[in-house]
Amino acid sequence: MLIEDGLGSGRKAEVNKLQQLVVRSIVEQDINYVAEKFSESYFIQAVDAGPVAGEYTLYFKNTSEKDFTINAIDGYVTDTNVVWKLVVATGTTTGTVIVPVNFNIGSGKTADATCRGGAAGVGSVTPGTVLRTIYGGAVFNRFRIEAHIIIPKDKAIAFEYDAGTGGAVTIGFSGFYKQG
Repeated sequence: MLIEDGLGSGRKAEVNKLQQLVVRSIVEQDINYVAEKFSESYFIQAVDAGPVAGEYTLYFKNTSEKDFTINAIDGYVTDTNVVWKLVVATGTTTGTVIVPVNFNIGSGKTADATCRGGAAGVGSVTPGTVLRTIYGGAVFNRFRIEAHIIIPKDKAIAFEYDAGTGGAVTIGFSGFYKQG
């Protein structure tokens, strides 16, 4: 019996000496796959030159029918003892509008989300469950999230600058819309 490749190329599938099918796969991160195939992977970032404890620096609300998945959080701080709280948020927010950057820059697609943050902070956030407490030092910090944070339609998150000694900060995250 012959096993063909299923693509009509006329090539036969390979079987080794133990009668096992020889296969090869290419593994890539979901965010890269979604960026290439669907143009729905984004980076969201806020910069604040002088945050104060208790200030919300970045807010993100998913308004898409598709779930938004956060796969990594990035931050840069100039002081040594920063604590961020990532919380589930509610409320109608105020603050500077932030436009998420599409990782597939030629696609022209934009995120279906409400994003606010930056130097003036985000007002009118009602915090809920704390999803993560993040500790950072005076360097670039990347936090890979192995069990992704999933944000369904009309749900929101916010980053609270919980503690620190001042100085410029940047907080952001990368993520993608679930496909299929």
